[in-house]
Amino acid sequence: MIQTVEGTAGLGGTEKISELTRGGSLEETKPSDAVGGASFDQVLGNFVAEASAQHQTAASAADAVARGGLDDIHGTMLALSKADIELRYVGAVRNKIVDAFYELWRMQV
Repeated sequence: MIQTVEGTAGLGGTEKISELTRGGSLEETKPSDAVGGASFDQVLGNFVAEASAQHQTAASAADAVARGGLDDIHGTMLALSKADIELRYVGAVRNKIVDAFYELWRMQV
């Protein structure tokens, strides 16, 4: 049914494809850990947590400058700009994920 493409012997997860062609089901298959990296939700969660921590740090620095406890206006503005860029980046990633979801939703099976 499915022919093997040359050069894919080292790719992880190909044994699941051959298992499906022998009569297996999708419910029996599980994601392989061939890459050994973190899952997508872990990476995304860490990314959002890092952006949130950057925003909290910048906000506390801005509060310290406003109260007069910190004289580093330049460093505070850099922290606020960095937090703003990270927040915009998180928003752009979120929009791309939503667009990908809608694209998959519109696919005809």
